Amino acid sequence: MTNRADANRNPHRNVVLAVPHPEPLNPRSITITCAMCDAARDWLLIHVQPDLVFVRCRCAHEWREHDLETADVTAARGDIGEDRVWESFEQMYCGLGFDGLFRCTYLG
Repeated sequence: MTNRADANRNPHRNVVLAVPHPEPLNPRSITITCAMCDAARDWLLIHVQPDLVFVRCRCAHEWREHDLETADVTAARGDIGEDRVWESFEQMYCGLGFDGLFRCTYLG
């Protein structure tokens, strides 16, 4: 049985796409920076149905970014080869290096 309260706590329950993005993000000509560590590049872009985009930093800080759209995530994906399926968000974050281990480290 699914606990409805637990399902509502996870903003990513309908994730369709998570894309590493090593470059800076400049929607509306303003560079996005992490509020926790001031990083200015090396992000994980997370597209959630229907049109929500979240940005996650290597320090594990994550927020909804209202200035990014689904098309931005799709464009960042480019020609990335195969899709990967993860059993949980924690495994995905760890596998992609966005679990906080690489805090203050640029890998891109």
